[in-house]
Amino acid sequence: MPKSFNLKSTCACVAIAFAFTAPQALAEPLVSKFDYRVVEIADDGAEVLAERNSVKPGETIQYSITHENTADDALSGIIVMAPIPDGVTFAVGSQSSSVDAVFEIQAEIEPETPGLEWATLPAFRKVIDKDGVERMEPVPAAAIEAVRWSLDTALSSGETTLNTYRVIVD
Repeated sequence: MPKSFNLKSTCACVAIAFAFTAPQALAEPLVSKFDYRVVEIADDGAEVLAERNSVKPGETIQYSITHENTADDALSGIIVMAPIPDGVTFAVGSQSSSVDAVFEIQAEIEPETPGLEWATLPAFRKVIDKDGVERMEPVPAAAIEAVRWSLDTALSSGETTLNTYRVIVD
């Protein structure tokens, strides 16, 4: 019987982080919403984004993150970040942004540097073979632990941005 897991517990692991610079305000200037859907294929071959609470290995989940600027002024320096939860693998090339942004992945890239580093795609990491020979290889999708978008321009008052990415259930 195929393994399945509960999407609600998986999505609870996904956090949204952002940073911005703006004038001081009393209310939250950036309203964030997170959503997920399972990608299904209809009989006609079209993709359908379905609300479900469980998934099976091989299925694809699309995460959507929206941010609305509710401040009176534009917000700049916004960074949208989301981890790749355990039990799924990032679908390289599935990311999108409704505004111009620099997209990066987080993974172990430099073995001599402890911890994870950020890199744009295509990302390469240094690998040291058992013979001690160093070589560069593409970062495997399974090694990606988080994704982020650094918005190129300020988000105007009342403007909303949408960032999406997909993962495949292991």
